[in-house]
Amino acid sequence: MLRSVIFCRHGETESNLGGWLAGSKDVALTERGRAQAREAAAILLAGGQSVTAVHSSPQRRALETAGILAEALGVPVIPVVGLEERRWGDLEGGAIPADLLREEVPNGESLTGFRARVTAALDGLPVPGDGGPLLIVAHAGTWPVLCRWMGVESDLLWPPNASPVTLTREGVAAQ
Repeated sequence: MLRSVIFCRHGETESNLGGWLAGSKDVALTERGRAQAREAAAILLAGGQSVTAVHSSPQRRALETAGILAEALGVPVIPVVGLEERRWGDLEGGAIPADLLREEVPNGESLTGFRARVTAALDGLPVPGDGGPLLIVAHAGTWPVLCRWMGVESDLLWPPNASPVTLTREGVAAQ
């Protein structure tokens, strides 16, 4: 049984700075986002967490963050199809909507479909044989699905960019 997950949202992007919805758009990290990822790697190294891989959304912003973490930790990056951010259809590229939990979006992915896709991806991840944590790099929208999957309540809407957070069956703890 999986005991803990370290979740790290990707580093800052132009969409984060501009307040627009990236969704399925493949955006890169800003220089600050890369620096945030290096800081996250330093936090993980200082915490002495032993991970065997960095499991990442295949979207560019997550893979770039995961690559920086993996290099520092000396482990591989494993892209995981299904961990991509929600596809927001006609809303992508526009202002972030007030109701992020709306079920339907024009030409986009339903909330139910998004949650099912991410949950299926999480179900397919390996449980580390050494009992250590699983390290996942993904998106803001992934966070509440991961919390549900771990059976944890969180007051945190989503973690800040590139800020590792540990989830255990007992709750949430910052690194």
